[in-house]
Amino acid sequence: MAKQALTLAPDLPEAHVAVGLFHYYGFRDYEQALIEFQRALELRPNYSLALQFIAFVHRRQGKWDRTVEELKKSIVQDPGDAYVHGGLAETYVFLRMWKEAQDLAQHALTIDPHEATAMRMLLLSSLNRTGNAQEPLRLLASFPPDDLLLPNTGMFDMVIGTRGETFVLARDFKAALEACEVGAVATTNKWQRAAAKAGIRVLGGDVAGAESDAEKARELLEARQRDHPQDTRSLRALSWTYLALNRKTDAINTARKAVELLPLEKDAVLGSGNLAALAEMQAQTGAVKEAVENLRKLLSIPAGETVSIARLKIDPVWDPIRNDPGFQQLLTGKELVGPNEYPK
Repeated sequence: MAKQALTLAPDLPEAHVAVGLFHYYGFRDYEQALIEFQRALELRPNYSLALQFIAFVHRRQGKWDRTVEELKKSIVQDPGDAYVHGGLAETYVFLRMWKEAQDLAQHALTIDPHEATAMRMLLLSSLNRTGNAQEPLRLLASFPPDDLLLPNTGMFDMVIGTRGETFVLARDFKAALEACEVGAVATTNKWQRAAAKAGIRVLGGDVAGAESDAEKARELLEARQRDHPQDTRSLRALSWTYLALNRKTDAINTARKAVELLPLEKDAVLGSGNLAALAEMQAQTGAVKEAVENLRKLLSIPAGETVSIARLKIDPVWDPIRNDPGFQQLLTGKELVGPNEYPK
């Protein structure tokens, strides 16, 4: 349909954006998407939507300085667009620029109280800066109940969702499980809900209780992988499912497959999440050295949405390696703050 629109109106900027989105979301073909977005901008200078998706392509490519600059330009062109404010807040979270992220997210929510990215960034800018889960819980209680259903990125939260993740980080595993069963969450895809419950039970120490949910999730997720072998989100969920079934080798291999399908070099946004998810599996299965090495790398690049020193101190995912000297060394070290290009 997008290509047909372009055939009918070759100089219509919206048609070029539509074709660009087809390449961007459908195939992660960022170069081809960029061509279309840039053509839209040529046809309509200062076109806010084209500007923001050019920025999002550059973010996927790890070009963080350009991303910030272009999103700021987009905001100037359309200051009432809450989505682009949320997108810049998310970029600042990746860059561990917590105050900037907080301010932008708060402003976005004055424009649109239901802007999901802004809500999530407000939670993360607080949590990943302070390592205190109580303030995010207060913020969460002020949000509409069925928003934040599905996240865009992140580690374990890609499996359990932002609301469940917030309760897990506060170590309220009962509330996290309840969050899987209420409102719109209860009607989301079955594999995600079953995998979420299994993972939450594992982190809460209920290994026996996790098995039933994990077995339900396994069957659904293995079928999904056969139909959609490139789906890294379901691979992350499957790795937690295998962990809950005590299939540790399968858990590690599945998480590693997600990294191989979508590494940092191909996607700076989801790639960092995939690497963090592998580190989680390594921590949970006893591959301590490998987990610490991957966390050290994540702390040295723009990956603040998934890893920060403050968050490492409280996240139950890392409990199995918490007393390891290498892990403890990370907690007293440094983390990258601000834009940094990925090495070519």
